[in-house]
Amino acid sequence: MRKDKKYILVPVDFQEPSKRAAAYAVKLAKQLNSEVYLLNIIETPGLLSKFFESGNLLVKVTDLAKDQLHEMVRDLSGIDPDVKVHSRVDRGKRYERILQMAGEIDVRMIILGENHEGDEAHKDLGSTVYHVTLKSHVPVLTLKGNSYEFGREIVVPMDLTQVNRKQIYSALVYGLNYGAKIHLVSSLIPGVRVKQSLIYKKMQDAKRTLEQNGVETEIRILEKDKRPSFERVLSYSEEIHAGMILIMTHREGYNYDNYIGAFAHHLINRSTIPVLSLTASATDFNFREVIKTIVDPVGIFFKNRALD
Repeated sequence: MRKDKKYILVPVDFQEPSKRAAAYAVKLAKQLNSEVYLLNIIETPGLLSKFFESGNLLVKVTDLAKDQLHEMVRDLSGIDPDVKVHSRVDRGKRYERILQMAGEIDVRMIILGENHEGDEAHKDLGSTVYHVTLKSHVPVLTLKGNSYEFGREIVVPMDLTQVNRKQIYSALVYGLNYGAKIHLVSSLIPGVRVKQSLIYKKMQDAKRTLEQNGVETEIRILEKDKRPSFERVLSYSEEIHAGMILIMTHREGYNYDNYIGAFAHHLINRSTIPVLSLTASATDFNFREVIKTIVDPVGIFFKNRALD
């Protein structure tokens, strides 16, 4: 596998959400000088695995999947013929093979088209989205609805328990890569004036750092109301026509097994705007190499690590 080119990995099941994710990936790959890798996984759970063991049925299903992938590749070439699209059929547990594939090739990002439906869909993430988002060592972009274009506004929710240098670093990287404006948002604690609040000071430090590194940045303190914080963030994101929400699912230095924080869980599940989820390890891939080139006016990265 080539190591001089980054790949965007898109698991596909040939339903509309994964087709939209593949189309989105092609447009993003053009912007990032990347290539797209489509991955279809044949799952054979329980008793069905015995029928596949004979070989004949597995060959037929695999050939059918390959034909559908080739058709998708042809369709995607119509979006942009300059973006190279690879495809592969694999067998196994879906989320496990996605994570293994991401480790086998030089993946820049995983894009998931969420098709979790049903009466309880607003409460629970689909199994694949949940496990991949929880365990991925690369950023995971979750798409719902009809997101086709990457917007120029990125919303970065911040609070006193989740703010850390890697979150600011990630906002910096994506702001520069996409030529986007960063919106740092947080909720105000009742009874505390904006300019007296600790989170406001931290957001000011982050804004100064991002702007001195060439990223346009705006601070927005969301007024406290009866709605949960994730709903206020989603409303603000829709208000400014944000193209992406960037969240950290784990706090740096902590290891939560089989756990995604409630805020991140609801945000991913409810958002119709693409949500980019990062674990602490997902920011490690080039943190140490790039950090040396960053202007650090208030010591976020080098001196007092003010945002940890």
